[in-house]
Amino acid sequence: MPDSSAAGRTSHPRAQRVCVVGAGYVGLTAAACLAHLGHSVTCVEANPGRLEVLRGGGIPIHEPGLGELVSEQVANTRLRWAADVASGLGDAQIVLLCVGTPPSPSGQPDLTQLAEAARQVGRAATQSLVVVVKSTVPPGSCEAIELICAEEARPGVSIRVASSPEFLRESRAVEDFLSPDRVVVGASDPEVADLVASLYPPASPVVRCDRRGAELVKYAANTFLAIKISFANEVAQLCDALGTDAFDVLDGVGADARIGRQFLNPGPGYGGSCLPKDVSGFIALGRSAGVRTSLASAAQEQNFHARNSISARLGKALGTLSGKRIGLLGLAFKEGTDDLRDSPSVQIADDLVAGGAEVYAHDPLVPRSATPAGVTRMMSSFEVIDGADAVVIGVDSEQYRSLDPLKVAQMMSGDVVFDAAGACNLVSWGKAGLTVYGVGRGTPSAFYPVVWPPLCWTVGMPADAVY
Repeated sequence: MPDSSAAGRTSHPRAQRVCVVGAGYVGLTAAACLAHLGHSVTCVEANPGRLEVLRGGGIPIHEPGLGELVSEQVANTRLRWAADVASGLGDAQIVLLCVGTPPSPSGQPDLTQLAEAARQVGRAATQSLVVVVKSTVPPGSCEAIELICAEEARPGVSIRVASSPEFLRESRAVEDFLSPDRVVVGASDPEVADLVASLYPPASPVVRCDRRGAELVKYAANTFLAIKISFANEVAQLCDALGTDAFDVLDGVGADARIGRQFLNPGPGYGGSCLPKDVSGFIALGRSAGVRTSLASAAQEQNFHARNSISARLGKALGTLSGKRIGLLGLAFKEGTDDLRDSPSVQIADDLVAGGAEVYAHDPLVPRSATPAGVTRMMSSFEVIDGADAVVIGVDSEQYRSLDPLKVAQMMSGDVVFDAAGACNLVSWGKAGLTVYGVGRGTPSAFYPVVWPPLCWTVGMPADAVY
């Protein structure tokens, strides 16, 4: 996080005049952080409701540290707001396009908003400038955007387009922007690449490539993370069948420096605004280019299975879901955010409701207005737990990790806890009298089918022989 005491004094060695189009997670973070670095930034937000919140001193999203940073940069006049590109572009040298590219039913991204933003920039530009596409787009999009801008631009105005995809994690976006693992810049002109790279914190690691390569980096990076998560869940399924603990197994796997432990945790699958969309985009890109994307497709299939299996396993533990009171702790797709987009917890809630359960949920950040259909929101985790036949932990947060299992056991009507997020210490919760299920925590009830094949193999008998 930036030091707020220095926010008004930060000076960038190559300060630029920047227009950021879009004030979502990416655009608002980029605008505030660029202003903090010393650039002069105007952020365009076309949604009147969101713009009103921004002009009123608030921010329309939950992101730790971002509200304070926005307030500081507005106060020192490095960050301003505009309702449209025509009024916000001014004499900007660089324009960042940070608008949504949601997936279509086919998995291909919808680039309508991006194309319209490019048209508006082309029409409004009174001097030559550089457009940087930060939205996640398939390779070739920057070239298309450059053609759109050229069609709209007035004579003598040159608009060059570069790619610089974002790599921001929700709940750590400010930190990721100001201390990036890497900055990727894709440009056909070295001068443009230098200009775009100069926006970021000095000494940031910069990966330079052509535009199509930069566009593909984002898809490939998120698809690899999705594959890693899905592989962890596949290992977890084996561990459940073999009666061992996936967390121990994956600790051993992740200790290999070539593999690493990050994103190698079993759970209800990946969600959020990036990984599901980008995996679908990667698969759609391969389909359009005539290239097989077998690994990405398998990761996507495994992810669907991971989230859909939770309610089925809970139903088996309870005998039935119908009429059962089930508490759900956590609705967002991960800790520290209010984002419900493609949240595994929401899928779990929907499946439980469809199975006839009465679902009561708690999440400290998600607005009550965003509660899934058929779910009753409670003000505290203990209200959710009180009288529940079963409790599902859908988000691995400190609030839920610190619950006293003895108190949980006393308040519940039943004794079943399904820790989908890996938040519980199974030993201490089990000692409290609770029956705790998890993802990949072992179900040592299948001794015969697990042990019989090795016994057969050691004496040279076929494992599928019938005697």
